[in-house]
Amino acid sequence: MIDYKSAIEIAKNYYQQYGNMTLTKIFDSKDMWIIYAKQSEQPIFNSVAVSISKSNGEVGSFVLPSRKNFEILKSAKEIEYKED
Repeated sequence: MIDYKSAIEIAKNYYQQYGNMTLTKIFDSKDMWIIYAKQSEQPIFNSVAVSISKSNGEVGSFVLPSRKNFEILKSAKEIEYKED
């Protein structure tokens, strides 16, 4: 089971390959963590998201607009994130 701290580490490692990315939002849903990030110099509305499976840590894209993904976000809980 992938917990909050593990999900953050997985996301940081994933986003690191795209340059200087900053995590912006984290959502806790039933089966996955949804983690948004943006380039450090870009506005927050330019964020991209990945999903991280709670069962195995697999990283996937989390694309909006998508009815399925909107439903997942609607039922997810936003977790406050502060950079270490």
